[in-house]
Parts: sequence; structure tokens; C-alpha cells
Amino acid sequence: MRFRVALTATLLNLLVCLVLLVSFVIGARSTQNDLISEELTVACRLSAEVLEDSTAVTDEEEYLRTLDTAEGMEQIYVAYIEEDGTVAFSSFDSEKPTQNASKLAGSGDAAGQRPEAAVVSGGFIIVTKKLDDGSVLAFGKHSAGVVSTLGRGIIRMFPIMLLALAVQYYIIMRYVGRSDKLMSELMGVLEDFTEGRFSSRITNVEGFSTKIASKYNATLARVQDRVFRQVRRNRVLGQMLNQMHNGLITVDTNLNVTFVNSNAGRLFGKDVKNAEGRSLKDVFDCEDLEELISRAIQENSRQVYTGETESHPEKGGIRPIRLYTSSLFSEGKCTGALVVVEDITEIRKLEQIRTDFAANVSHEMKTPLTSIKGFIETLQAGAIDNPETARRFLGIMELEADRLNRLINDILSITKLESGTDSVEIQRLNLMDIIKYVALTLLKPQAENKEVTVTVHNPDTPVWVMGNRDRVQQLVLNIVENGIKYNKNGGKVDITVIEDADSYHLIIADTGIGIKEEHLNRVFERFYRVDKGRSREMGGTGLGLAICKHIVNTMNGYIEVNSKYGEGTEFLVTLPKAPKEEEQ
Repeated sequence: MRFRVALTATLLNLLVCLVLLVSFVIGARSTQNDLISEELTVACRLSAEVLEDSTAVTDEEEYLRTLDTAEGMEQIYVAYIEEDGTVAFSSFDSEKPTQNASKLAGSGDAAGQRPEAAVVSGGFIIVTKKLDDGSVLAFGKHSAGVVSTLGRGIIRMFPIMLLALAVQYYIIMRYVGRSDKLMSELMGVLEDFTEGRFSSRITNVEGFSTKIASKYNATLARVQDRVFRQVRRNRVLGQMLNQMHNGLITVDTNLNVTFVNSNAGRLFGKDVKNAEGRSLKDVFDCEDLEELISRAIQENSRQVYTGETESHPEKGGIRPIRLYTSSLFSEGKCTGALVVVEDITEIRKLEQIRTDFAANVSHEMKTPLTSIKGFIETLQAGAIDNPETARRFLGIMELEADRLNRLINDILSITKLESGTDSVEIQRLNLMDIIKYVALTLLKPQAENKEVTVTVHNPDTPVWVMGNRDRVQQLVLNIVENGIKYNKNGGKVDITVIEDADSYHLIIADTGIGIKEEHLNRVFERFYRVDKGRSREMGGTGLGLAICKHIVNTMNGYIEVNSKYGEGTEFLVTLPKAPKEEEQ
């Protein structure tokens, strides 16, 4: 590359030099011919004056012969032509110049006029002078030829031209060499940039390339800074899009995927690693999704279109999905569509829970009300006249009313706990005092009636927790009461508190009927009963353990149950320790 550039430049300069040399030679030839003409004119004039002076010359031919051989006349030719055109003397080496001189003399003006000069075809410059007697004196000399002058010029200028071209070739080779090295370094840096090595710079250059390299490096630094800013922006944007709980999909007007985040693939149960550029059908294979997007693009409006579909995750099952679609615009023209994919599984569960809750509340309230209404109708039909029957019916009605009251209170309690809007006083409590009050005082009559022994281990050990007294008391009451209700006659309920570094573990174990394993993971659900008939007989609402779980959650603890059917049940409640009084 360097050699071709240097050789081309040198040949072009050589051509230019030759053109300039030819121009110079042509100019030099003209100047030289003018000097020859002037020289001949002076010689002709002087010789004519001598010949016209009769006292100076007696024999013209002898004078001319002497003049022709005189020093300095070696290259000058002389001719003398009589008035009648006869050549009296000629030192020209051919007849043609003499004839031309005769013609030139014949066309001259009167005697005494300035001699005339002309270049004849024979390659001579001839100057003539007409004498007083009508004869003509002619002086001639070979004119400067173009070829000879050019040859002499080339011979003289060739060494200088050769040296100049050699110096030029060296300079060009060195310049182009440095330029090639600079371009090679630049291409290497650009390749590094394409591969992500943005710290690469031009280093191995010298001379004039250093300044150019510095400018390139400054530009590369600005490009690197801009690229880094864009990379950081894209990384943050990518993290945001991938951390979204919802899926995000963008497509062009041909329904080819232009962007998709990982959550969209997860929600549809599809692999979207290489989704960009592929068709929507190929990636997701969902007709509802395609129809909704096509509608948004075709209607070409900024309206948000909503639809629902179902996906089949890799783990199996069916996942309900809600789609929000809107057209994308650029410079007023629709360029595609944006889709937000939302998993509504939890919403469906909540809707189902709300439906079940309403149905359960209606059912639980309808049962005692139906019973009360039936007894009222019986009393109205005449049973009120029988005092013993009336008292028995009123007693049952009172039990059903109490059951209905407990149900309403439990519903209110769990509603407040779930909403988190109930403002209660949180204070430092001695859990052991509450345990002893509930187990040994409040529930003592029930335990005695059931012949159940309730034992509180280490009752004098303080157990400090943070909570609301009424809620903690309700927590202990619900669990211990269940341990008594569903126990065997002569059974036991043991209450133990174990302490570790950060928490207290309240263990309430009974020797009751126990819970079958298939029911264990549902006992904390609202209105769930292991034995529905028996639970209602004992006044249960099906909300007790659900309330316990919510109370424990509000105290940043957790509750679990272990049971063996026919042998008993054990509840474990873990609560964080309260800070010491000086730390509050």
C-alpha cells in the first residue's frame, strides 16, 4: 500500500517536472534565438560600415574571407551578394541559406534601414544588410533547436530532479507509513470497541501522527463515556423491566417481537431468551394475545384494550392472565403495540375467598337463625302454653343466639385483623400472666366439667412480649379452649414456654382426639372445620384458629400445628422477645 502510493505520487511529480522542463526549454530557446539575432545584427552592421568605407577596404572578398576566419566567428556564416543577385562570397555550408539570404535581401527596404532578421527553414538565423551600392551583406548562425536544447536541459537538470524525486519518495514513504500505522491502530481500537473493550486507545504512533492520535483518542473517550452512560441506562432499564412483577411485550406492525422481559415468558410458560425478531405466534402461540394486539394496531388509537386468557406453566395447571394492550406511535404513525401481562391468579383466589366467605357467613348465620325461627313458630303454635317445653325451647334459642353473637364477634375480629385498620394499644406484656389467667382461671370451669387437667409449666418465669393484651388473651384462649373442647374425659392440656436467644416458643399440647394429616394444612382457614357437626355442637364458629393466625402475624411471629389422629394435638406459637425496659 505504502509503495503504491509513494510510486504513484513520484511518477506524477516526474510528469509535472518534465512538463515544466519542456516549458522552460521552449522559453530558453526563444531567448537564445533572440540573443543570436542581436549578435548577428551587431556584427552585420559593423561589417557593413567597414565595407562601405572605401578607404578601409579595397578588396571586399578578401575582407570577408578574413572576417569569416577571425576569432569568435567560428559558428557565424557570412555571405556577400552582388546587386544582380550573384553570390560573390559565402561561407554557408549549403546553398539554401544563401538563396534564402538573397530572397530576404531582395525584399528589404532602402539602404541605411535597420538590418532585418529571420529564421529560415534550414535552421539558420540570417541577418542581412543592403549596402549603398545595392549589394547585400548576410550573416547567419544555426538557431537553437528544441531537441538539442531539451537534451542539454535534461542532462543538466536530471541529477537535481533525480535527487528531488528520491527525497520526495522517502518523505512520502515515511508519511504514508506513519499514516498506515495510525490507521492500523485506529482499526484495532474500533474492533476492540465492537467487542466491548471501550478502554482501548491509539498508542504506538510517533511524529505528526501523535497529534492526530490525540484527537482520535479524545473522540474515543467521549464515545466511551456516551456508550457507558447508555449501557448504564439500558442496564437499569433492563433490571427494572425484568424485576417487574408483570410481563412486558412489544411487537411491530407485522406482529414480530421487538422486546419481551423474562416475566412474560414465565407467565406464559415459554422460553423467550431468543424471542426478539421472531413472530408472536412462534414465541407464545396464544390466539387471544394475537387477536388483542391486532385489534389495537388495526384501530390505530391510543385506547387501552383489555382481555383475558389462560396459560399453561411448565409446572402444570392453568394460570389466568389479564392482558392490557395499547398501540405504539412514532411521529404520529403506529409502529407496533405494547402488551402488559398480569397474573391474576391471586385475584381469582381472593375473589373465590370472598365468595366462599360470603357463602360461609350466610350459611353459618342461617343455621342458628333457622333454629331460632323454628322454635319461635313452635312456641307460637301453642308450645308456649306448656311451661316446661317453653323453657327448654327458650334455652335452646338462647344458645343459638349466643352462637350467633360469637360468630358475629369473630367475623368482626378477623375483619379488623385482616384490614389492619384497627388501632390497638401495643405494650410490653408478661405472656405467662395471661397464660395463667386464661388456663387456670377463665377456663377452669370448662376443664373441670370435661375432667381435663390443665398444667402450666414454670408459671413463675416471666415471658415478656410486645402486643395487645386483649388480642394475646384471645390467642391463648382460642387454642387452650380447643384443647379442652376436643379432649377426652380425663385428658390433659400441657402449656410450656421455651426461650431461645430472640424468641419465646409457646407450646400447647393436648391428649385429645387429634387431627387427621390431610386436614393439618387447612385448619387455619376461615370456616374450616375438621368435624363440622361436632364443632357446631360445641359452639365453634370455624374462625378461632384463623383469628389466632392473624394475631400471631401482627406480632411478627408464626404458628404451626402438629397432630397425630387419636393421640392429641400440639400447637407451637413463636413470638419475638420484647426489648428490655431501658431499651424501649
